[in-house]
Amino acid sequence: MKMTKYYVLLLLIAACFVWFSQGHWFLLIPSLWIFTAIASVTFAYTMNYPALFRKSVTGQIPWWIKLILLPYLVGAQLYNSFMRLHDSVPAIQQITPNLYLAARLFPSDIEALKAEGVTAILDVTSEFDGFNWSAQHEGLYYLNIPILDHFSPTEAQLQHAVRWISAQHKLKQKVVVHCALGRGRSFFMTCAYLLMSEPDLTVRDAIEKVQTVRTTARLNAKQMKSLLTLSKDMSERINPKLHLIVNPVSGSGKWQQHANQIVGQLTRQYELEFFFTEPETHVTDVVKSMQQQDQAMTFVACGGDGTVAEVATAVKNSQHRLAILPLGTANALAHVLFGVGTKIDPITQACDALFKHQEKRMDTMLCNQKTVLLVIAVGFEEQMIDQADRAQKDQLGQLAYIQGFINAVINNKAQDLKVRIDDGEQQDFSYCSLAVANAAPSTTVLAQGGGEPDWQDGLLDITQIEHDPSAVHRLLSLVELINNSLSNAISGEASPNYRVSHCQAKKIQLFSDAGFKYSIDGEIAQATQLDIEVLPASLRVIC
Repeated sequence: MKMTKYYVLLLLIAACFVWFSQGHWFLLIPSLWIFTAIASVTFAYTMNYPALFRKSVTGQIPWWIKLILLPYLVGAQLYNSFMRLHDSVPAIQQITPNLYLAARLFPSDIEALKAEGVTAILDVTSEFDGFNWSAQHEGLYYLNIPILDHFSPTEAQLQHAVRWISAQHKLKQKVVVHCALGRGRSFFMTCAYLLMSEPDLTVRDAIEKVQTVRTTARLNAKQMKSLLTLSKDMSERINPKLHLIVNPVSGSGKWQQHANQIVGQLTRQYELEFFFTEPETHVTDVVKSMQQQDQAMTFVACGGDGTVAEVATAVKNSQHRLAILPLGTANALAHVLFGVGTKIDPITQACDALFKHQEKRMDTMLCNQKTVLLVIAVGFEEQMIDQADRAQKDQLGQLAYIQGFINAVINNKAQDLKVRIDDGEQQDFSYCSLAVANAAPSTTVLAQGGGEPDWQDGLLDITQIEHDPSAVHRLLSLVELINNSLSNAISGEASPNYRVSHCQAKKIQLFSDAGFKYSIDGEIAQATQLDIEVLPASLRVIC
């Protein structure tokens, strides 16, 4: 290829400098540095290996790569700046109402992007540090797909780019695609997207549509051949699809914080559809209306445990699947399905699960005809959640629950309830806490009387703590509960004690003529009677 020949020539010149610098260390060291940089880049172009630059999806080239390749990077920067300054066309040009083509963007271009209403940037260079530091600061979407100059994308890269642009347009964003000078790589991507979004266009039509605006755009022979081949393959491919049900206010607006990462990652493999909830939205009804009977669909609940439960209600006992992008405060079910890693990097963990797409059957609970996935609780758990109001959760996050839990232990009042387990006799009990669990992470201590509940065993886990008027004794009961959980995790059997008890059942009834408050998957409700039963293997989940 033409570019490879240029780099081979530069490499020979650099080798000559090294040869003539022998014996002069002050010349030899920079000569060797230049030779190493050019040799590395020549290798990359010879093998079509853009990964040499280690440029991430967020556009960052690692510092050590910059150090090794500094002579080349400085030369590329100077050449690019000179050529852009003397280019015969503007740096940014509009191709369609919501799609732009551009040369490499500088921070000074932000105002021009704002003026055009451009809010998403697709960077297809491999040799330049990305625009993401400025993009994040300005609240812009950004994705890098690294391609060497004068080369074509792979099929996977092209699919990713086209799906990403499509997703941005569904999000009502205007997109700019850029390479170094807006002539080759970005032109290729723009034509490919036009061919996918406008099926009646031919390759020649797409090329002419862009060149009418950007006269300097052109493809070399290999890029033209690749465009013809890849566009044909793409038109025949059926992309797997995800339906994202997004609660934009969950977790104090975590969708806005993570949307760039979510869309950038998921479009590697999936076509995305979006539905954004509002306070008055009946999520279950919306999801049911979206379902198609002739194919199994994957609905991704993007929000907290409340959003997850509403989507689950719509897809249980069907061929459709529930997936989770944890964007709430506690994200308890995500913790259960994906493990403790969700506390460190929840989005990556959830996206990885979607890529593997491992499906399992999960039990659910039915409480007064309402679908429940996690825990129904009276006493400590309910009081903890009740005291952690929205303002506290927005301000303190999960610390709000810890504060509420401490207050609940100190100020706990007895809960007098009538209880019937399975078809046994009705009994009267006075509780500090009663938790009925289908699934619960290890952090939900009050549901751990028998260890972490198994969400595939077809049974409810019922953990009870008897009331004690002493706050110290109530605290000791919690210590005993933790000991029960640890003992069960080690030996498989819970340690007996007089304050904490655990059993398993298929159903349980709770009664109180005076009525009582309870928590149901993190939400507070009130009733005089609860009829709870397990529905084995009723929900398909991606985990």
